[in-house]
Amino acid sequence: MNFLLFLVICNFGNLERSEDGRELLFDHGAPYFTVTNPDVLSVVTEWESRGLVAEWKSNFRSFDCFTNKIVNIEHQ
Repeated sequence: MNFLLFLVICNFGNLERSEDGRELLFDHGAPYFTVTNPDVLSVVTEWESRGLVAEWKSNFRSFDCFTNKIVNIEHQ
């Protein structure tokens, strides 16, 4: 069984700094992934038990470049 999961991290600790010097916290992780293969599911279950992946229970937010504001995105 082989699979690849790519995660790009721009800055260790996911801490970004805005132009005015204020700190902003971003999670640059994968927005979501699904698993259908039972072998991969066992790997993901192991990751979950070790705290490496978890269901996202907070709001999703997006930066609106037209209004220059961060807005919540409704999710199900």
